[in-house]
Amino acid sequence: MVVTLARWQTGFLQVSSAFAALKPGGEVVTWGRSDYGGDSSNVADRLASGVVSIYSTGFAFAALKEGGEVVTWGRSEHGGDSSNVADRLTTGITSVYGNNAGAFAALKHRGEVVTWGHCANGGDSSNVADRLRAGVTSICSSGRSFAALKAGGEVVTWGYHEDGCDSWDIADKLASGVTSLHANSAAFAALKEGGEVVTWGDPEWGGDSSNVADRLASGVVAIYSTEFEWGGAFAALKEGGEVVTWGDPFFGGDSSNVADWLTSGVSCVCGNMGGAFAALRKDGQVVTWGHIEHGGDSSDAADRLASGVASMHSTTYAFAALKEGGEVVTWGARECGGDSSNAADRLGAGVACICSTGRSFAALKWS
Repeated sequence: MVVTLARWQTGFLQVSSAFAALKPGGEVVTWGRSDYGGDSSNVADRLASGVVSIYSTGFAFAALKEGGEVVTWGRSEHGGDSSNVADRLTTGITSVYGNNAGAFAALKHRGEVVTWGHCANGGDSSNVADRLRAGVTSICSSGRSFAALKAGGEVVTWGYHEDGCDSWDIADKLASGVTSLHANSAAFAALKEGGEVVTWGDPEWGGDSSNVADRLASGVVAIYSTEFEWGGAFAALKEGGEVVTWGDPFFGGDSSNVADWLTSGVSCVCGNMGGAFAALRKDGQVVTWGHIEHGGDSSDAADRLASGVASMHSTTYAFAALKEGGEVVTWGARECGGDSSNAADRLGAGVACICSTGRSFAALKWS
């Protein structure tokens, strides 16, 4: 029985053309394109047991074992070869982070960060090595860069300069007080104490939030993001339920057409990988914007989303809403779960929860 299947870009773990499966007891099984990690024979003995989780870049895998050892395989220059830092990956690793451009960053139990993989895309952190030796509590990645959050709220960045590595212009704002980090493929957003938001990275992906800076100066409680192949955006939820958006207008950065429903009363926001946002209001209404074909336009289901929605879920290009009473409403890209008409009679009531992969939904009903 396979417990975990991971597929890159779909919520399971796939690296372009390879898969890795984690079995009970911690054995890893791989298949697919050999040079992208489908062939793990050179580390098979180390993957036979004890693995607790698997991570990926776009081209390689990393397995975290009990005791904190990391085992890597796949395309060598994109994270599959960690021999240059092997002595630092034998024990004490608590979590691993990978970006889509071939770099890994591992966090050790005392807050040390170890990096390897594609040098220009975050595999080489030597220019900030002294700041990554201790005290890091979490790591966030964009497509080609990393940002590390330290215990005192300082942020350290490295990787590809256009995707968020270069934060020098706002270094003073990232020196302390940051509580969480958020990213899409080319930009970062940091949430500070008091609810201020600081952004950097590609301006078209949300790295520039100057047009809404006054609304992001305080009171933000959560940040969400979208992205697609050509752009991305962010949405900030404020105290009182106001939503503020910025970034690529086509992929969720412009919410002016639904602004009247986002000034107050929103309880949570959901973004997908197709450039669309959905906001759930406290009265149970769902409001959508962003990429029209990927869930930004919910007009076909508007009457069913006007009230009574309890929770929202997403695949890469679609959304599903679970209503009070267990009805499920879907919209967005048909091939990614946006069309549930073939199961409409079974989704009309009694659903207890919804789970999603990158392209599909599954509903659990009360027996």
